[in-house]
Amino acid sequence: MRFAVVDVESTGGAGEMNRITEVGIALVDDTEIVETFHTLVDPGAPISPFVQKLTGITDEMVQGAPQFQKIAEKVDELLRDRIFVAHNVQFDLKMMRTELKRCCISFDPPRLCTVKLARRVFPGFPSYSLHNLTESLGLSDFHHHRAMDDTLACAEILKLAYNKVGPEKILKEVKNLSTPKKARVLSPKAQ
Repeated sequence: MRFAVVDVESTGGAGEMNRITEVGIALVDDTEIVETFHTLVDPGAPISPFVQKLTGITDEMVQGAPQFQKIAEKVDELLRDRIFVAHNVQFDLKMMRTELKRCCISFDPPRLCTVKLARRVFPGFPSYSLHNLTESLGLSDFHHHRAMDDTLACAEILKLAYNKVGPEKILKEVKNLSTPKKARVLSPKAQ
């Protein structure tokens, strides 16, 4: 199975007005990480003080980083033909879909939420937040609310679940598998 484990940080919540400030992607074939991609992103807008405190990503840190349109084609290429995996997948998917749409790239992948997956495969934990879940599973501590660290923690959860229940049961948790792939059209700005 081919997965793209993703985490994004943003200027605020998942609303249309918020922008991505950091992207982490780990391409996973079955249980092996075969490629990673990470970058800060200049959102072209201020990062809220709450988010700066939560993530440690400041307006100064993203100055000089590429804007999303400069990485859109690369991100699309990495995610293409893979199952989009994230912890609380709807947030990361909505942010990624919105940013890609701004670059005239449609995006509606099959998706897998590691929160829902973990609840099924590892029942009974008091919390399924990324930090608490990694602790409960005995995984290494990591720098929370940073895209690549969260991505790699999520990938470890996916690998543990895959090894425990196998690919058939993982596939049953994937949403949107039957949706036909939409054409991807790049705007001149994104090329």
